[in-house]
Amino acid sequence: MSRSSTGAVAPKPPAAVPRPLARSPAFAHDQHFERCVAALQDAALDDAAWPRALALIADACGGLRSSHLAVVDAGEKGPEYVFGMWRGPGGALDALERNYAGSYFAGDERVPRLLMMPAGSLVHVADLYTAREQSASPTYNEFLPRWDLENAISARLDALDGLHLLWTVAPARAQGEWRAAQRGVLARVLPHIRNAVRMRQALAKADARAAAVTPLLDASPARVLLVDRHGKLAHVNAAARRLLAEGRPLCERGGMLHAQPAAAADCLRQLLAQALPQWGREPRPGGLDLHEAGVRISLRVEPVVLSRMDFGARRVAAVVTA
Repeated sequence: MSRSSTGAVAPKPPAAVPRPLARSPAFAHDQHFERCVAALQDAALDDAAWPRALALIADACGGLRSSHLAVVDAGEKGPEYVFGMWRGPGGALDALERNYAGSYFAGDERVPRLLMMPAGSLVHVADLYTAREQSASPTYNEFLPRWDLENAISARLDALDGLHLLWTVAPARAQGEWRAAQRGVLARVLPHIRNAVRMRQALAKADARAAAVTPLLDASPARVLLVDRHGKLAHVNAAARRLLAEGRPLCERGGMLHAQPAAAADCLRQLLAQALPQWGREPRPGGLDLHEAGVRISLRVEPVVLSRMDFGARRVAAVVTA
């Protein structure tokens, strides 16, 4: 120690914080995390990059049994499963995906609670079930044990346009309880997963609109209506607006396309339902001839199918021409 001119003891300067050596665990961990981030940035633009990104995240956590990315629409009628991607060390877990989405999602008690969680918070899957549900829930007692998911962790993230991204990861069988370092990796990577999914959704919306409109640029006199995945009108050109204003045989009700008479309305609903994307089913085109009050039109509905994953984006999903 040294003394100042007033006799006070001068404070000892703080020791410099040592920088990690190139081969130290901290340096290696940061390098691994940067690779995870870079892979997720690639995945935002390229479907083929998602497996590598998820594999790097699993490695950073010391190994994961599975990783499930699901996009859910809360909806007025209850949660709707609109997109899912489930992967393990060996690749896509399609059987697990079909089993959950087709047989368990609709009755899974944890989903509404997870949708109410603050964005970005990690929660143990078991904590999302009440004691009574843990003894009686089919999802808790059948699905989770069958796929070794009892010790999984879930998080909710905000996707675009009010959609929710749910991410669930399960540790390797022999791991036991989650370690603080693993949870730290998961929490740190969450915003980068959110950004990659939101970018993919935005690109899907742009691609879908371009795919819907481009083939019709040379046919401007055609009456063209674009509908989203819920059947709501997203865009109506001038010729179609004039047709809807006449009210027969087509009109707009509550933002939805409606046909006259009632029998034709039922046929149109079925036609749109088969053309719009739903989990586990390929959309199909179709046509319908309408005749009302001396007006005849031939309606055609074509799905807008993208070559890349859309992560459930609220996008143009079908083109209606009349």
